[in-house]
Amino acid sequence: MRTRTAVVVLFAAAIGACRRGLARMASSAFAGGLALAGYGPFPKRDPIAQLDLLKLRREEAERNTTARRRVLGRLLERTKSEYDRYTAGAQKQPPVLDVLIVSGGGDWGAFGAGFLKGWHKVPAQHPLAKPEFDIVTGVSTGTLIAPFAFLGDEPTIGQIVTLYRNPEADWVKQRGMLYFLPGNISFSEVPGLEREMRRYVTMEMVRRIAKAGADGRMLVVNATNLDAAGPRVFDLVEEAQRAVDSGELERIHNIMLASAGIPGAFPFRIIDQELYVDGGVTGNILYGGRAEEEDALPAVWQRTYPDVPIPKIRFWIIFNNQFRPVPYVTPPKWMAVVQRSLETATRASTATAVKHLVALAEIARLKRNADVEIRIVPIPGDWCPPAPGVFVKETMSNLADLGERMGANPASWGDQLTRDFQA
Repeated sequence: MRTRTAVVVLFAAAIGACRRGLARMASSAFAGGLALAGYGPFPKRDPIAQLDLLKLRREEAERNTTARRRVLGRLLERTKSEYDRYTAGAQKQPPVLDVLIVSGGGDWGAFGAGFLKGWHKVPAQHPLAKPEFDIVTGVSTGTLIAPFAFLGDEPTIGQIVTLYRNPEADWVKQRGMLYFLPGNISFSEVPGLEREMRRYVTMEMVRRIAKAGADGRMLVVNATNLDAAGPRVFDLVEEAQRAVDSGELERIHNIMLASAGIPGAFPFRIIDQELYVDGGVTGNILYGGRAEEEDALPAVWQRTYPDVPIPKIRFWIIFNNQFRPVPYVTPPKWMAVVQRSLETATRASTATAVKHLVALAEIARLKRNADVEIRIVPIPGDWCPPAPGVFVKETMSNLADLGERMGANPASWGDQLTRDFQA
């Protein structure tokens, strides 16, 4: 989620302060007119007692922990099979676990899509060549990119680049003149994004995802459960298999749209009777940071295979934003102040998450003798959008071009981690 778009949520809150006065003034004729104009009836949700909600949250946490261990177990079995082939001489190098993390960033996801395309141009023999990823994670716009990165072939990556290079006017549409009324489910609707989801994430694609993950590879995305006030990680390999078995794609589409659903600006999604919005609310990158150290991959490997060395782990982070944006004089207006503040907050929280990942890697090295590498590539801090606004073709194409150039140059990874976290 890029927070300059999310500023509309604050505007909605300000409008909400007038809600009681508007309600007293509104006549039944006015309410009927709103309904005819598409602003009602507003969705209703049945109340649930708080004790029952707390019980549901505990049950969901237990299910998520069980699911995480099951998925991680599949990955470890796959990697152990590779290690066995290596020791038997059937594989030249020991296995390496490659984790791709694609952040949120709204329309700036064009950078990440372009980077993946450019990365294909790095020769296979280069140590920083694009690998087949064992784990791909996505948040917000990163969720839209992640399935294409998971499949990973050039034609599939080309599809997501084409999508980001060609934004349509109806990707995001304001809800008419009265879009700001507090009873609306969001400021905007996203008919174009929903259409593109159906166009690209087809039954053929989900079959490929299910097949690609059948041997233990992981594709996971984050959405925010506002009822439980926390994140939920969805296993898209499992969801793909469910879609194949049922013949229905609506659930997997809703999960992806929920993860990319900027709260207040884009429509929320109801999944399993719970309300979900952008995964960026609870974490702009998904890297397993909420798990206890004992449940992290190095620890689980060490318990499962105590006599086998922990495989090397490489984290590749594509940050669809800037850690240090170009400074400018903020206009003395509340919307500009809130917008700039939220942008800064999201970047700062992402920087903290990366530092946390670095700390976890050091703990794994000291406690488990694990070899963990972390590389990150953000949008350069001196880049400026060539045109104002969001979902602007000129800006998105410029970012895709930038991403392709940087992806084709292994030096883009370089010492970004050092430079970006000096301050």
